[in-house]
Amino acid sequence: MRDREPTRWEQVIGRIDRRVMYLGLFLLTLLPMVAKWSLPLYETRPSRMLRETIESLPPNRLVFISSNWEAGSQAETRPQTVAIVRHLIRRNQRFAVLSIGNAVAPQFAQAAVEEAIRAEGAQDRWQYGRDWVNLGFKIASRPWLRSFTLDIPGAVQQDWRGTPVVQIPVMQGVRRFGPEGQVSMLIDITGSNTIESWYEFLSPTKTKIGLGCTAVMAPEQYPFLDSGQLSGLLTGMKGAAEYEQLIDAPGFGLPAMAGQSFAHLYILVLIVLGNLSLLAGRQRRRGS
Repeated sequence: MRDREPTRWEQVIGRIDRRVMYLGLFLLTLLPMVAKWSLPLYETRPSRMLRETIESLPPNRLVFISSNWEAGSQAETRPQTVAIVRHLIRRNQRFAVLSIGNAVAPQFAQAAVEEAIRAEGAQDRWQYGRDWVNLGFKIASRPWLRSFTLDIPGAVQQDWRGTPVVQIPVMQGVRRFGPEGQVSMLIDITGSNTIESWYEFLSPTKTKIGLGCTAVMAPEQYPFLDSGQLSGLLTGMKGAAEYEQLIDAPGFGLPAMAGQSFAHLYILVLIVLGNLSLLAGRQRRRGS
């Protein structure tokens, strides 16, 4: 039996070079980030909880940001860091950055904080040492973690520049976590399992704990959110975009999520076109 000839539709679809398809995917992903396009997002409860928790913090107490991400996870965790720092700056909430998960994390955190300060136009009023500090990387052994939660200046003796903590204005009088201490909250922004250490050592102090993590880590954290051990959660890039929308501070997250959405729609269109071509061929065979 003579092989059937492909329909015109099948010919058109079949002639599309795969390189053209990949180019279309690349452009649709990149264009929203270049043009700063964004799409409205549904704001989930964990992201709203984190915003509400930060809004409720007493302004005269310190917030710790445990920044434990690096190059491999920065597409998700850097915009989370920038958005949270922008919120703290708007509330005039002083903060300290500390890293326990990766030795290069302090450099990434420093760049993210400086980006947030520029985005808020706060270069003149938000000063290093007076309003915030980067305490660098510490090896998170169990004895050190226990010491840190009970006596902060005893465990962290200098910042990442080597300046003694006792000489840093923002750290003056800061000794302990919890309702009776001088630190009201710790926010762990991480691409690893550092949050487990904070649950173990900070939960007994009644300190509020927030978390920004990669999307693959988030499902394991919902039990802690439901139990109240976790006061808020940002899930991957979507969590960063939601937070940017919640505080009305567009950054990398919102256009990146738009690019991701356009890429998903583009792939769906390609799938539909391929299936239409297949159905057209079946209809032709049935009619012949």
